[in-house]
Amino acid sequence: MDRQAWGAADVTTKARIRTAALHLFAEHGCAATSLRAVARTAGVAPGLVVHHFGGKDGLRQAVDDEVIDILRRTLESIPPSGPAAAVGRARDTAVAQMYAANPVIADYVRRLVVTPGPEEEEFSAKLLQLMVEQTEVLHERGVARRHTSVTEHAVTVLMRQLGDHLLQPTLERLWRLAGEDTQAPTVRVRLIPGGD
Repeated sequence: MDRQAWGAADVTTKARIRTAALHLFAEHGCAATSLRAVARTAGVAPGLVVHHFGGKDGLRQAVDDEVIDILRRTLESIPPSGPAAAVGRARDTAVAQMYAANPVIADYVRRLVVTPGPEEEEFSAKLLQLMVEQTEVLHERGVARRHTSVTEHAVTVLMRQLGDHLLQPTLERLWRLAGEDTQAPTVRVRLIPGGD
């Protein structure tokens, strides 16, 4: 199975439901998506959604957990050894490639990270915890710089990896509003820790 592709080899009913939910949650948000819509998109009876996930909250958590797991596997596909800059670039590239291969995941993460609310905060906390865990491994292996805290490093890396995906749709919308008919420029986020 391609470890970066969402549901690439998993064709079980449970996986079809989870995949349908991901697409609908990414497009409309969890609150605006009914279990019936998920069932219809997955091609199953609504009772199967409840049977497999217990309800919308269980389904949302399953989607969250799968997205976090894909991000974890993507980051862990790059060994935590070698020069810090090289490991960082390789991990950033792996995450960018995963988002390119799975634009619905980028849309889902964007919706949850940008929109404040209890469900979104829960996902953001899971995402941040993943990044803290990954950063701790890099610190333990001597790959990450120790002059910044684990939290600052984790948040900086997370925003660097997400920033382009969070801002690109806004830039493209503004580009269209400006009347440009050429392709919009590409966003490149640059963070300066502790700087202005």
